[in-house]
Amino acid sequence: MIFSRIFVAAALFSALSAVPVIAETSAERQTLFQAMLRDPADPDLMLQYARQAVKEQDFEAAVATLERLIDRDPASVEARSELAAAYFALGANEVALYHFKILQGSDALTPDQQRQMARYADEAQDRNAKSSFSGFAQAGFAVLGDNGKVGATASLGLVHRYDPNGPSGTVFITTLRADYLDFGSSSTTGQRSVAFTYGPSLRLAGTQYGPVLRPYLAVRSTNDNKIAFDRDAIGFGVSLEAPLTQSWSTFANLEGGKIRYDASTVDGNYLDGQLGLIWFLGRDASVRSSVISQKVDIADPLIESDFRAARVDIQKRLRPSFASYDWKISGFVQTETESFTSGREDKVKRVGAALQAYISETVYINSEVQYYDRNSNVVGFEKSEPLFSITVGMEF
Repeated sequence: MIFSRIFVAAALFSALSAVPVIAETSAERQTLFQAMLRDPADPDLMLQYARQAVKEQDFEAAVATLERLIDRDPASVEARSELAAAYFALGANEVALYHFKILQGSDALTPDQQRQMARYADEAQDRNAKSSFSGFAQAGFAVLGDNGKVGATASLGLVHRYDPNGPSGTVFITTLRADYLDFGSSSTTGQRSVAFTYGPSLRLAGTQYGPVLRPYLAVRSTNDNKIAFDRDAIGFGVSLEAPLTQSWSTFANLEGGKIRYDASTVDGNYLDGQLGLIWFLGRDASVRSSVISQKVDIADPLIESDFRAARVDIQKRLRPSFASYDWKISGFVQTETESFTSGREDKVKRVGAALQAYISETVYINSEVQYYDRNSNVVGFEKSEPLFSITVGMEF
């Protein structure tokens, strides 16, 4: 069963990697191109054509047009902004940084545009560095809605990028993620987990927005208040992200290896797979849908299981009129089924929403609510529980 799933997933990755990255030239862009041929000196037409090329991820065409426009009008903030973003997309970070710095010195930018250019410039500088760290840390409290019990929650995420050959080459990425949720020894709700991954990120098209293939090593450890679910795993995986058009992107992940449960003291195998689509509703909103499959193959009928799930995530970034910094609104719905060799079958529904309000460029307050509902064919495993949490965090 494990090997048959691997073969299916391998075929899936092969098909995804063959997906064309850039859509065919649209009718709107062709119309703009013909108009430019008739009036090649019209700056408005040149800017419209370049923006359409960016939407279609043809950044080279956008750069060629915008460079001509900048030659004619070096003071054009709109043209230079689009040019800097196009170079940024292509991974030409030094050139992008040059244009971002010119824009930052312009009196024509609004305060919001100045902040946006500063963020772009900082990211371009980080990309241009051979070695860089980023991450977040947050901590706060959580409340169980069914009994009012208050607990502690915290998360830490770190990413290190090592780029020896330039922004369009191979980047080696190390990630570390730790999560903590505890309501005391009297509660069965709570979990401590740590996950580590390391591997190269391969840009198959040589640009920042082309398909990315990432093989990696994974080490994971999870400790639940329910001792039967404490587990350690080590494995190898491969992920693929492949843009389809300016509005759609697909992703897939396959990971497998060895797993050990403390309750069983028997080693087993695991295989996780995920396949999904992302729909970008402009620059500040997205909908992400995915199907998930997990298989644990171990000589213990209480643990050996087959897990299947479907999930939808939404995210929107906005700035309320009364706020000085952006806010993020997100939500998710997930339905899942887990079947055990012992005959037990659990059906779970999860739903959640979060509001992340920034009080500075990097500091935020995150408010989150989740609801968990599990039905089981075995008495005693049913559970319904709302969870509320508030955390204060910082990105770096």
